[in-house]
Amino acid sequence: MKILHGPVNVGNQPWVLSRAERQLGASSDVVVRNDTWLGYSADRVLSAKNTGFLQTAIRSTSFGLTSQWRYDVLHFYFGQTFLSPGFPLSAPGSLLSGASRLTDMVNRLSAVDLHVARLFNKKLFMTLQGCDVRLAGEGNVRNEWTMCAPQHCELYQRCTDALDHRRHFLIEKVLPLFDRVFYLNPELGHIVPHGRFLPYSNVEIEKFDVALPAKQGRPKIVHAPTAGRIKGTPMILSALEQLRSRYDFDLVLVEKTSHERALEIYRSADLAIDQVLAGWYGGFAVEMMAMGKPVACYIREEDMAFVPDAIKRELPVYRLNPGNLVEAIASVLDRRSEWPIRGQASRLYVERWHNPKLIAKAMLSAYEDPNSAFELISNAS
Repeated sequence: MKILHGPVNVGNQPWVLSRAERQLGASSDVVVRNDTWLGYSADRVLSAKNTGFLQTAIRSTSFGLTSQWRYDVLHFYFGQTFLSPGFPLSAPGSLLSGASRLTDMVNRLSAVDLHVARLFNKKLFMTLQGCDVRLAGEGNVRNEWTMCAPQHCELYQRCTDALDHRRHFLIEKVLPLFDRVFYLNPELGHIVPHGRFLPYSNVEIEKFDVALPAKQGRPKIVHAPTAGRIKGTPMILSALEQLRSRYDFDLVLVEKTSHERALEIYRSADLAIDQVLAGWYGGFAVEMMAMGKPVACYIREEDMAFVPDAIKRELPVYRLNPGNLVEAIASVLDRRSEWPIRGQASRLYVERWHNPKLIAKAMLSAYEDPNSAFELISNAS
């Protein structure tokens, strides 16, 4: 069985899962449309990171029309295929908005290779990761705290004006063409009813040494902002600034640096604060937990119906309340004596629920039989 992961490597999920599939004896490759400043690995990069949009789209389409058919399983990510152009969310409004004609054309192109794949009996899988399918307008109405709001995301208006249209097409017309659909954020269960929640498999655990937080001295808090405000970074920074008169700590912001360099910085941290708007933790949190670091973030209770009960029971993260973030973070700082224990529990949690080998084993079974139960751990209770 030959497996292809692509056309993007978001959060290093495709790469780590592919390496685990190789360790289990499968032929598995990662091919990405273009390189990025994060420097994630891939078996083949079709365009350098500075290549223009048009040239990148041409190379991606060429690969999608020719080379991808050598594989038995096509596992795509972020709602894209090699024939979809992969518009960046920050593309000019003229490309995204007027555009019912252009948008409809893009939508049709994004499904062409899927129909062809069906004719050639290829297995089709999709992993959704957040803003690829999240409906901004609907999320704004459903959730009290969400990045899908004008004050939290610079692209909110663009999403409601144009991108949500493409996402509806993806949900209604494209995703039904796949044998299985997975999503990494449980919020997506509200809008992808036939999908399944999938834990991150972005960490090669054996490469992450445990470095528990220090019990004494000034604690080092790390946060990794993304572009824009979608992690709630302004809220986090404001809360920490208010706490400086009560607590002594160092704050390290990790941004605009390579993934390798970021991991070096994480190792010296004592506490990680992840996102406070998404309602779930991200790949950054998994990396921190793999190092034995306690993590704090916002967990949206309304989304937990889509998370397996065993994961919910063992979830080690400190839960933050965005509506009272100052006191929520203060409560975590007051519990410093238990951080090493929480860090140990976090590492065990990653080994159990974010283990690439276990996830890859279940994924390989799903490739063989899309109707498989997808059991991550045989003795899970």
